[in-house]
Amino acid sequence: MARSRARQFRNPRQIVWSLLVLLATYAVIWWQQQHNGTPIAQSLRDTLTEDTSAFVAERNIGNDNIHLELGMPTDATPNDDVIIRRWQYVLSYNPTTRCPNWVAWNLSAWWYGSARRHRGQFMPDPLLPPQYPAVLHRDYVGSNYDRGHMVRSEERTRSEEDNRATFYTTNILPQTHALNAGPWLRLEEYVERLCKNDRQELYIVAGPIYHDTSRTVIGRGVRVPAECFKIIVVLPKGAGKRSVTTATEVIAVRMPNRPDVSGSWEQYVTSVSDIEQATGYRFFTALPDSVARILKSKGTAIPTL
Repeated sequence: MARSRARQFRNPRQIVWSLLVLLATYAVIWWQQQHNGTPIAQSLRDTLTEDTSAFVAERNIGNDNIHLELGMPTDATPNDDVIIRRWQYVLSYNPTTRCPNWVAWNLSAWWYGSARRHRGQFMPDPLLPPQYPAVLHRDYVGSNYDRGHMVRSEERTRSEEDNRATFYTTNILPQTHALNAGPWLRLEEYVERLCKNDRQELYIVAGPIYHDTSRTVIGRGVRVPAECFKIIVVLPKGAGKRSVTTATEVIAVRMPNRPDVSGSWEQYVTSVSDIEQATGYRFFTALPDSVARILKSKGTAIPTL
């Protein structure tokens, strides 16, 4: 027995190395949980599980790939796409406009809960690389523009952590109050009903549209968009890209970011192809071209409740 124990401790380097590997593993898991609130094993999964008995997020907790299930939007100039991924959504931040190029998120009844709305100022995004100065709450003060959520606060109320994530300044655009509290809000409310009443599974992308003639900036160089867009793909509970067909329902809107904007959201319906032309981004990149092409051209379809 003495010889056996001696052999176990004859190589102290092996013991030290094993301890270092163990510590490194725990350090990586801790870092992942602090930044995304998700176990690392889940965040590394590259495919989601589809099951109509449960919502996508419910069956893929911690997997931020659910927000890009229909593909990551791409354009010809990826150098201005700083991708930020978290469990609550994925976005592309533009250091020049100091706004998101787009924000993508999955939405269903599962994401709604009873968590309190974040109290306090909008916050710099802790995942924004340090070489890019963060937009601050005060950049909007006195600008006459709202801090317009892309992922709505109410759409992330399952936990206080989820709700807090919607208050990072990478998730907002300068919106006129008429837009933010008008047709944009009406569409958000319609989306909420689709989730809660119809138990639908939604995949959403939203962001700004800039015109060359519009160069309004606020704060320290935050560029004001001329319009805001939103694309919503409506699927049954638990469904992902494998369930998308040419008959899948799509909502696409372009809303003017003006103080005189009014009316219902339906009057701003357009096609996804039109939004692609206006933004330079290509959507539905994970879908077969034959399916994507038809969905983009028929973006005027409006689901009925």
